[in-house]
Formats: sequence, structure tokens, C-alpha cells
Amino acid sequence: MEDIFDRIIDIEGEYESSGYAEGVADGKRVGIVEGRELGCEHGFDIGKDLGFYQGWAQEWLRAAEFHPELVSERAKKKLQAIQDAVNAVPTVNNEGAHFSERIKDIQLKFKTVSAMLGVGASAELSTNSLSY
Repeated sequence: MEDIFDRIIDIEGEYESSGYAEGVADGKRVGIVEGRELGCEHGFDIGKDLGFYQGWAQEWLRAAEFHPELVSERAKKKLQAIQDAVNAVPTVNNEGAHFSERIKDIQLKFKTVSAMLGVGASAELSTNSLSY
């Protein structure tokens, strides 16, 4: 009689172990899919914002060529620094990339130059609500 109960306990343990292993495998699979989707969405927002900063600086530098009185030499250097900072952001995700620090640095440069140029720095950007 004890053998029957021992076998029932063994079966229960086997099903528990099997269920746990399946749950871990399913969790990994779902986590990879969700992580990839979140990464793509987050990466798109970062790229969109970096494109804005790059284009904004580029157009102000272009305006300075035709209307030098609009942009001081100091502002031109800061605009070039924005472009350089955007170009320095890595396009591959790695541990040492320090994305958040680089993005915050670009945002600070943008606000500084906006003030120097006398234009508002109230662009609707994704990075204002994202944390990197």
C-alpha cells in the first residue's frame, strides 16, 4: 500500500518539475519577444529624437551661412558640438555605451543653444518621458 502512495508522490514531483521547466522555457521565449519589441520601440524613439537634434543644429548652421548676424560664433561652436555629440552616440547597444548620459548631454546642449539663439526649447520629444 505504501508503494502506491510513494508512486503518487513521485508522480506529483515529476509533474511539478516538468511544469516548472516548461514555465521557465515559456518565460524565456516570451521575455525575448517582449524585450525585442520594447527595444525596437524605445530605439525608434531615441533615433527620432537624435534626428531632431541633428536636423535642428544643421539648419541653424545653414541659416548662419546666409545670415551670419543671426548666429554668434559661440553659438555656431555649440551647434557643431550638438552635431558631434549626436554622431558620437553608438548605433549598437553595448554595456559601456552610457546612452542616458549622452542623451542628457545633447538635451542640455540643445537647451543652452536655444537660449543663446532666443528660441524656445519646448520641442515635443520622446526622450522627455523616457529613461535610458
